[in-house]
Amino acid sequence: ARGNDHWLHVRDAPGAHVVVPLPNRRDEPHPETLVDAAALAVHHSDLRGEIVVDVTHTRRKHVHAIKGGAPGRVRLSKTKTLTVTDIDARIRRLYEQRPG
Repeated sequence: ARGNDHWLHVRDAPGAHVVVPLPNRRDEPHPETLVDAAALAVHHSDLRGEIVVDVTHTRRKHVHAIKGGAPGRVRLSKTKTLTVTDIDARIRRLYEQRPG
């Protein structure tokens, strides 16, 4: 991911991170794109199946590996939190729209 891309991960639980690429440094992702990306982060985490989940997001340039830390452990700055609901419906829609 490039520095200005958006990075998302479920809050306080193991799982995959999701990156929303942004072609221009001044761009902001569409709010629905952020919620869809957050739903994907939940779907690919230990919190799959939960009804309401908090997902942290920031620009990639604010994500830093912790020296000497376990693989995948990062320190974040300038974060915001999305509270995601209706996760299963979003995931179904995203996977139905997926090309071939």
